[in-house]
Amino acid sequence: MKNSGVYLLFLFLIAALLTVNGSRLLWLNAGADRLSSFSPRSSRFREMDLSGTRLKELKKARETLGLPSSELLALSWFCQNLYGAGKFLPRNEEEYLRMKKAVLSFNRTGYETLQGAYEAVWDDAEVFPVPGTQVSYENSWMFERTYGGIRGHEGTDLMPPENLPGSFEVVSMTAGTVEKIGWLEKGGYRIGIRSPRGGYYYYAHLDSYAREFVPGDQVEAGEILGYMGDTGYGPEGTRGRFETHLHLGIYLETEEQEELSVNPYWVLRLLEEEAGRGGGM
Repeated sequence: MKNSGVYLLFLFLIAALLTVNGSRLLWLNAGADRLSSFSPRSSRFREMDLSGTRLKELKKARETLGLPSSELLALSWFCQNLYGAGKFLPRNEEEYLRMKKAVLSFNRTGYETLQGAYEAVWDDAEVFPVPGTQVSYENSWMFERTYGGIRGHEGTDLMPPENLPGSFEVVSMTAGTVEKIGWLEKGGYRIGIRSPRGGYYYYAHLDSYAREFVPGDQVEAGEILGYMGDTGYGPEGTRGRFETHLHLGIYLETEEQEELSVNPYWVLRLLEEEAGRGGGM
């Protein structure tokens, strides 16, 4: 009778273990399935939302684990699907290794696609684009704009302390290659830099350029590109239709779209806070 009881207990423990492991596999596979449906075109990816405590957690994880933003943000996407809103980033190396192993085991291709998209936006950005000036800016992603038809605002506007065109430097956030230069009706005098990992950084409404850039020129992170202005919203040379500011846009090139806009606000916030600056709202 005693042996029978021990045997039943053993069977119970085995059944419980199989149930737990089976549930864990289903749980991980569910997250992997959601990961496989990831697309850079999704509103969730393009918003780059780091509100609440997320920006603080990202900074801490970068410092603690020494990992690039792209890897942490890709893992956070997976964490959110597995754990829900209460879980954002791995807190230590052990947790990171466990989660990375799970991701790669169940969906390496999906994870690498996701990380590559984050990489193009985050990992080349080194320098806040307005040095030495206390600018203000807000998260105006997709706010309504009406010039040329109603559309969403695909960027962030950085406002200087005074409305003085030509007085405030604009520097390149990244190293890279000048891809586009010159006048756009909506952007005024602009310059577009393609970073090494594929992000396109767009600086618009410039008053003037720091030198005679041509497509193909190489620039360094922190190099002066030009000066904030109020150009645009008309034929070449139009000025004064709005106050002096820098419009910053970040774009990805995807299989479906040559220029897919993403929200630059949180990239700016991270660069500003890591440099010990303040100003973003």
